[in-house]
Amino acid sequence: MSAVKAFLKDGMVVAAIMGLGDTIAQLVIEKKPLNDWDTGRTLRFGALGLVFVGPVLRQWYLFLESRVPKTYTPMRRGVTKMVVDQVCFAPPFSLATSFLVLLINGEPADRIRKRLYETYPTIMARNYMLWPAAQMINFSFVPLGYQVFYAQTIALVWNCYLSLILNR
Repeated sequence: MSAVKAFLKDGMVVAAIMGLGDTIAQLVIEKKPLNDWDTGRTLRFGALGLVFVGPVLRQWYLFLESRVPKTYTPMRRGVTKMVVDQVCFAPPFSLATSFLVLLINGEPADRIRKRLYETYPTIMARNYMLWPAAQMINFSFVPLGYQVFYAQTIALVWNCYLSLILNR
């Protein structure tokens, strides 16, 4: 598969799953009536998956694959990738994603700063409850070409959570 096709495929998969996560957050968890569903919010959240989350994850997974020695056992490679992912990537990626969600929803700079100050520690605490185990499985057992897709199946729940916490 060409790099452009892979880039678009991952972006579209992430866009769809992020949009679905926001839809579930609004209609199921927030219990909004269908006529109160903020489709603009859903489209913006999904678009973030297309232009930011999907492409960034794809490049990050390719980077990890190229940097962790192939001489390691599969389990050691998985552990190494997971630790590097959770220590080096998850904190700035979560911050950037949260910032962008607030920005595309039209929040002013002072409100973005306040919301990040309020929500980021909780987001990271919850991140560490879910993602280390999920990424351990991802990096140990899932072929590279399917890692973004696997992560996004887990991220459906994560996206509901992010949408809820960042849109209150």
